[in-house]
Amino acid sequence: MATTTAVARFFASRDFTVASKTAIAGLRVEATDGPITTGSGDLLRGPTLSLVMGMAGRAAACEDLEGDGVAVLRARLGSG
Repeated sequence: MATTTAVARFFASRDFTVASKTAIAGLRVEATDGPITTGSGDLLRGPTLSLVMGMAGRAAACEDLEGDGVAVLRARLGSG
């Protein structure tokens, strides 16, 4: 879990090889299984790994997420 949490924090803080920070801009991201909480706006909540995969552009991860922010993320990933 510590490694996944570290990756989630990294992805939430910058666009590196994927536009992860841009993907969650304006969203409140909360992990249900770890200490990740960042941002403000529509809620995007779920398991840390699913949040990471969503930030990495994997639309299938949205199936494991909840909150009004899911629709926003899906649209940004082109699957919504």
